[in-house]
This record gives sequence, structure tokens and C-alpha cells, in this order.
Amino acid sequence: LMMVAALGYCLADVAADGLTVQLARAESEKTRGRTQTTVYLVRTLGNVVATAVVGLCMNSWEYNGSFDRGLSFPAVMGLFALPAAAMVPVSWLLVKETKVIFLDPPLHADRKKAGEEAAHAAPEPPAGMAYEDRRTIAEYCGQVWELLRGRAMLSVILFQFCGTVIGGISTTASGEVKQYWAGVKTFQNACFSLVGLALFAAGLSLVRARFLGASWRLMLAATTIFLNVVDAPFAFFTIFGVVRNQYFYLGETVLVEIPAAANFVVATFVIVEMAEGGDEGVVYGLLTTTANLGGPFAQVISNQLFGLWRPSLSNSANYIEDSASFRRSVAWSFAISYFFSFLSLATLPLLPDQKAQAQERKRTWEKRDAYAYASLSIVGFGLLYSVTVNSLAMFPATMCLKLAGGDGCG
Repeated sequence: LMMVAALGYCLADVAADGLTVQLARAESEKTRGRTQTTVYLVRTLGNVVATAVVGLCMNSWEYNGSFDRGLSFPAVMGLFALPAAAMVPVSWLLVKETKVIFLDPPLHADRKKAGEEAAHAAPEPPAGMAYEDRRTIAEYCGQVWELLRGRAMLSVILFQFCGTVIGGISTTASGEVKQYWAGVKTFQNACFSLVGLALFAAGLSLVRARFLGASWRLMLAATTIFLNVVDAPFAFFTIFGVVRNQYFYLGETVLVEIPAAANFVVATFVIVEMAEGGDEGVVYGLLTTTANLGGPFAQVISNQLFGLWRPSLSNSANYIEDSASFRRSVAWSFAISYFFSFLSLATLPLLPDQKAQAQERKRTWEKRDAYAYASLSIVGFGLLYSVTVNSLAMFPATMCLKLAGGDGCG
């Protein structure tokens, strides 16, 4: 049931994202990005409520918490199902949309010359405007294929996938360090998460107000470097026993949320620029899927890479024993994680620097069928590999395989 719920969420999310892109395309170049940032800001405020519910209602002993009582897992799921169910009539009654396609002026002119204006052609639309019309599935697929043929789109897909994969390779020891050495409890973790989400929302608001026209590459580079430089002292002080306190460890959450917000939202601005009229949903779905595939793919690589560590980074007994050699081993795993995060900056040239360059790339960069095949191959391979390996890691009979990050089943 949880899998079905996740599928439904993804379908609804992509439709909402497509509508967001459609609204964002109507903004001027100077203010474009404000709609996206506002949407993510509202979503973050919703996350604040969800985190508060988890912190207050899922803090009993069965959730590793400190409260005497708490809601059962079915009760929590039922509680979250209420707003999800309420969105059905809200979306049906309040979301207004018209079936439209966007036509370039030359194509519109050709239709008029063909004598179709008397039948259903609208007045000549300004750039970025739409008029009602019907379109076949073949025409829609053709438009999407034409977009995928562009080297500009392939460049963005490579950035979304490769940047996420490289930057997402991280130590598998972080959870154990947080639980056993920092001693973080559920309630304290939820409290700091609430503060962090509030600061994340403030960061989104700051980007909306001040940095819509700033260089995307510069902002991503600056925030990535800042996030890792700030995280390192908290991690290493905890690993080597200099300071082992949950409030100290969680303090890093408060410090990094504003730049983390900028890092997150800036990477989504390019999606609006890559969309053409009428394909907003599929473009947003394709690019966010590509980025989201990078996460599981990076997790697979992390499991395989850090599964080679001896003593094992996944064995809680090693953290309880807390030997000096094991501390050094864990520290090296964190250092390698930071290295991959910095290495991901090498993918920034694949990303346009700003809106104008994104549009220029779409106009001037060449188009070939090979680029479309490459884009689809990247997404297909990433999906197949991630699903296969993560599925192997779920079942006791196969989770021991080295491919799944285990020690081997021999």
C-alpha cells in the first residue's frame, strides 16, 4: 500500500510541477523563478507541520524516543491521509486549466495560410502565449523527441544525473555516527529539523528576493563548498570523541539550511528554461526523474564502495567498541564523501549559467537523433540499475551480495 501511495504521489507531483512550469513561463525573464521558489516555500512550510507531527506523535519508546506515549504507525498514516484525501476535491474544484498547445509564430502563420483561420485559428499569439487546439499523441511525442534531439537538453540531463550521482556518493556510517556516537534522540532531532526547515524556507525567500538573476553555477559552487566545509568539523569532532553531544551534532543542521535552500532551488530553475509550450509536465518529469535517479544510483555505489571497509561501517558493534583504528576508518569514509561532493562541481559547465544562456543554447546548439538516444539511454539505464540493485538489498537472501553492498554470500 505504501508503494501504491508513493506512485500516486509521484503522479500528482509531476502534474503539479508541470502546472508550476506553465505558470513560471508566463513570468518575465527578470522575475522568472519567483513562482517556483514560492511553491517550494509553501511545500517547506508543509514539511514543518509534518515534522512537528513526527516529533510529537512518534517519540515513544517504540520509535527510539523519550515519551511514554505516542501514536501507532497506522494512526500516523491515517492522520497524514486526511490532508492527502482533502486535496482531491481541492484540485478538482480550484485548479483551473485549459487544454492548449503552444505554437511558434511561423507555424501559426503557416496554418493561417492554409486557410484554417476561419475554422479554429486564433489571432496571432505573442511569444509564449497559447490558444486552444487539439493535438494527437503522435504530434506530442514528436515535439518531445525534437526537444530531446537538442544537445542543450542532453547537457542538462547529464548535469542532473552525473552531478547527483557523484555528489551523492557518501559514507554509510553517517546514521550510526549520529545514533551511537552523537546520541541523537528522536525528539531533539525533530526539534532541530523544525528549526532547519524554517531556515530552509527563509533561504528560499532570500533567493526569491535577491538572487533570481545570480549565476547558477556560482551559487551552486559556493553553497556546495560551504555545506561541506561547515559539516566537516561537526563530523570529525564527533568521530574522534572531541565533542559527543547531540545538540552540538545537530547544530550543523541550523547552520547549513539557508545555503542548502539556495543549492536546491537554483538547480531547478533550468527546467523552466528547457520546457517548450505544451510539454511542461513531461520536461519537468524527465529532468526531475533524471536527478532523482541519481540519488538511488549514488546510494548503490556508496553501498558497494563503503561495503569494502573493514571493520564494517554497518556493524553497530564496531561503534559500541569505539576503537581508535575504527575511528580513523570512519573518518576516512567521511573524507572520501567530501571529496566526491567537491568532485561534483566538475559537472557545472554542463549547466547554463543563467536564463539567457539556456535559451541561447536551445537556439544555437545542434540537434541530432543520437542526443535523444543518449538521453533516453541514461534515464533507462539509471532506472534499471537502481531498481535492480536496491531490490536486491531489500531481501535477506540477496542483500549479502557484493553487488548490493554486502560482504558476499559465500
